[in-house]
Amino acid sequence: MEVFMARHPIFTVEKKVFGYELLFRNGIENAFPGIDGNVATSTLLSKIFSPFDFNAILDGKQGLINFTKELILQKIPLLLPKEHFIVEVLENIEPDKDIISALSLFKEKGFAIALDDFVYHKKFHPMMELSTIIKFDIKETSLNNLVDIVEQIKSKYNNLTLLAEKIETYDEFELAKEMDFTLFQGYFFSKPEMLSTKSIASSQITKLELINEMGREELNIEKTEELIKNDAAISFKLLRFINSAYFTRINPIDTVKEAITFIGIDELRKFIKIIVISDLNSGKPNELVRTCLIRANMCEKFGRIFKTDLTEDELFTLGLFSLMDVMLDCKMEDILEYINFSDKMKAALLENNKEFNKILNIVISIDQGNWDNNFFTYISGKPIESKLPDIYLGSVKMANSFINA
Repeated sequence: MEVFMARHPIFTVEKKVFGYELLFRNGIENAFPGIDGNVATSTLLSKIFSPFDFNAILDGKQGLINFTKELILQKIPLLLPKEHFIVEVLENIEPDKDIISALSLFKEKGFAIALDDFVYHKKFHPMMELSTIIKFDIKETSLNNLVDIVEQIKSKYNNLTLLAEKIETYDEFELAKEMDFTLFQGYFFSKPEMLSTKSIASSQITKLELINEMGREELNIEKTEELIKNDAAISFKLLRFINSAYFTRINPIDTVKEAITFIGIDELRKFIKIIVISDLNSGKPNELVRTCLIRANMCEKFGRIFKTDLTEDELFTLGLFSLMDVMLDCKMEDILEYINFSDKMKAALLENNKEFNKILNIVISIDQGNWDNNFFTYISGKPIESKLPDIYLGSVKMANSFINA
């Protein structure tokens, strides 16, 4: 069985990534309650300190990991570097003497502690005094029902950070902010703030036209080089990306011409599309671009695994543009009026291509840790199962390299 790992992003009030909750399963089994939570977390820890580099997964951010009572009592969290990980205490753990003693030791050693899926009761006061973060699942207890509880907690424990979990809309995000929550977990960021038929700005149309230029069968290299040179931002991003750790080059590349020669026309087309997507993302969380990049890379890789009438380049482009309506807060059909995509590509982006729908659904399930997708049952024990962790990690690394370039 392969170890599958996914990440749920956690955002600040400014919609910047604070960290990631790491979700993991032993193979395709649901860890809670399908298998022993002790085995699941121990397996994750062994993977983290193997070639499965946690720096690639966390990208310099905090990582939250759920720990069972047994692992807490065994002091397993002390194996982790306290600078990178937050100890998350499962909601079913009672605050008995041994647990409080262990948590006190973690805090003394410099670890931050988070209480997961918290349901307020005075018996948890000793835990709260040792904690840094308290997580409320707003699907279990609505934000409106948390108003009095939040006020009570803030009056008694003003040093606690409140995290609202399962925030799925911007309305929920705004309401949680008003209630003094300062961390937010959920997929609200991958949905439009207010889907409308508003007109697309002229600056955005210009960027979409650049995509049309990159879609030409015969690309004029000299014209493309000049186009990149004349845009300082694109030139800078291209050279930074080419010289990033992702390519592990010995000698740096110093010119746009050298960069184009190194990556080739096909990769250049991808790069320009990525630049356009990142520029269209103005005012949105960077995590949205990262998600698009992960989707693009995974969709492309799955083009080598699944039988489909879509090429790998088409799958990359479809994954990359799958959240364009979220970035522009416009309907996808309105956006596609400005892009010279084929009818087949437009149909896929409008969710009318069964093959792409299937691939994108699998990619989203892997990225979000939706392990109950029937796909994971189907691939159990098959060769493809062993490839998925590397495909996902490679996609995360590529996205991080571009975001950090």
